[in-house]
Amino acid sequence: MKKESKIKIFLTIFLILTVFTLIFNRFLFKVKEFLDEKFLPIQSKIYTTADKISNTTEAAFSYKDILKENEKLKRENMELKLINSANEIILDENERLVKLLEMKETNKKIRNLKFARVAFRDINNINSKFYVDLGSNDGIERNMIVIYNDNLIGRVSEVYQKNSLVTMITDGNSRISVRSSNNLLGIAQGSDTGDNSMYFHPSTFEESLEVGEEILTSGLSEIYPEGLKLGKIEEINKSENNIFKSIKIKPEFSSKDLREVMIYKYEN
Repeated sequence: MKKESKIKIFLTIFLILTVFTLIFNRFLFKVKEFLDEKFLPIQSKIYTTADKISNTTEAAFSYKDILKENEKLKRENMELKLINSANEIILDENERLVKLLEMKETNKKIRNLKFARVAFRDINNINSKFYVDLGSNDGIERNMIVIYNDNLIGRVSEVYQKNSLVTMITDGNSRISVRSSNNLLGIAQGSDTGDNSMYFHPSTFEESLEVGEEILTSGLSEIYPEGLKLGKIEEINKSENNIFKSIKIKPEFSSKDLREVMIYKYEN
């Protein structure tokens, strides 16, 4: 009896514990559901915020990397542009030198050919005069012709030991005997406006002149040979009485771009 009694007691206790465990587990499950319902939205917001911060941080670092790469590409692009620009300048200079040397070979009246660099110019009047880095020590003489490419620039007006002053064709006091491409003679005079222009005063008033027509030296001069280019007619303006004309010439060089010129003496 004692043994059976003990078994009954044990089973009873076991059943009670089992029921209690089931009830407690059910209680815990309800508590978990309650807590999940209350705290999951908060956890979701925290996770979402943290994820946004993480993405923003990654994007910031990525943006910095992009900026660095962009700056690198800009520098490389600028270096390539500088190299290409330098190569173009060298090619242009070589082409000019070849043309000038060819001109010297074909024209036997050219003497004492010199290549000079512009040493100084007055920035307030760049279309009037400039100095070159050659002088009497280099064989430079007054009234030697100064050209750039195949365009007449002017003449040497003053000579010093190491430098020379060049008076340009666009100087207000410059006057040169010229002709148009259809052989109308006249005088080309520099402009006082300082706009790198000249004016053509024909010997006779004819209607044959046209915009775009080339103006060349006539050869009726002790300094300039025939056929040097001064520029092209840019404007033809008539006065009210239709008699007087203002004919503007635009040289085919820009004073600010002059870096080197050729100087030579022409012997008639």
